[in-house]
Amino acid sequence: MKRVTVLMMAFMLLFVSSVYAEELKVKDIELIPNTSVSVGGKINLNIVVVYDDENSIHSDNDPYYRRNTGLTKTDYTISEPHILQVLSTGMVKVIGVGSSTITVKVENVERSVTISGSLDEAIDGGYIKNGVTLVPMKEVFKALGGSVSYIAQQDAFEIKVGSTKLTLPKTGTKATLNGEPLTLKSPLLVHNGVTLFPASVLSDALDGTVTYNSKAKQMQVSIGKGKMTINIELPQKQNSVTGTTPTKGKLYAVPATGDMKGWSILKGHPYEKSIRVYFKINGSNVQIYTKDIRKVDLNKKVTWTDLEGKKHTNTVKQLYTVFGELSNEYTSDILYKMFGKAYSDWIGSTSLNADRYVDQYLEQQGLIEPYGSNITLTPDTEVY
Repeated sequence: MKRVTVLMMAFMLLFVSSVYAEELKVKDIELIPNTSVSVGGKINLNIVVVYDDENSIHSDNDPYYRRNTGLTKTDYTISEPHILQVLSTGMVKVIGVGSSTITVKVENVERSVTISGSLDEAIDGGYIKNGVTLVPMKEVFKALGGSVSYIAQQDAFEIKVGSTKLTLPKTGTKATLNGEPLTLKSPLLVHNGVTLFPASVLSDALDGTVTYNSKAKQMQVSIGKGKMTINIELPQKQNSVTGTTPTKGKLYAVPATGDMKGWSILKGHPYEKSIRVYFKINGSNVQIYTKDIRKVDLNKKVTWTDLEGKKHTNTVKQLYTVFGELSNEYTSDILYKMFGKAYSDWIGSTSLNADRYVDQYLEQQGLIEPYGSNITLTPDTEVY
């Protein structure tokens, strides 16, 4: 009889415990506070789910009602997945500059935390031209967690940063932002072999804030609470004339016709037989467009050697189609080593610093002041 009574009591305890367990409800979710992490860093959200039941009086600090939970075991969403990446371990890795919010949901309770990523080291290669600040395309958009690809059919670069899609023309100022027209403050510029774009795009397209520190010669870009710094090179006064620098008096301009009516064609520069330089003055802005007028045999076959020593053969047309994409992955030195003259011919039109010759012509005409070494910009300078 005693044995039966003990068994019944044990059964009742198990039954009551199971009922209590089933009645546990999520009361709260505890997360780390909003924080900033360096790009490339990892962080643990330290998720604690706090439970409650209606059948007992207890403290929220009672370990029985506090359960540590991994992020992957919850329903979670990330507002900007190009900035934050959830690893298989449940850790969160910061992969881009900017701010992103993670919302954790367990049952009907939701809590959120915002994590911001910043770049520790400054990006080199920024440049100021005609009052327009330009920054390196590949390096900047990569730091933002985005991607850059060259679309040969459009002769333009396609940039994706999260849900934002930009198309920047290789020449000219007619860009698009999520399919809508966007006019650039300046055409793209190839400087020291690096493609630069107007820094104003970061505010126009990504709601970023850009500020310039003239003493440090640096620009700070803020996206949300994430930050990165770009070193800016100021244009230097040209004190000497080289073999490829036109001398005073040689440059002149003639009106363009046809599709380019309203523009001027610069004459007298040393690349006139291969590159046609168009320019147009709009108030204080100067638009520049270059066109390769060389006769190129696109069907000519070129044999080249890859980095593993393997030989390949392609037509010039095929190579020209992929050079833009490869320029985002390899340096000009590496590409020249692989493709030789085919690559140097292709890059000829983009590496020509047409701005230099247009500036010299405009200086001759008294339309702009010559650049000097005493250029000073203040923190209040408007960035275009």
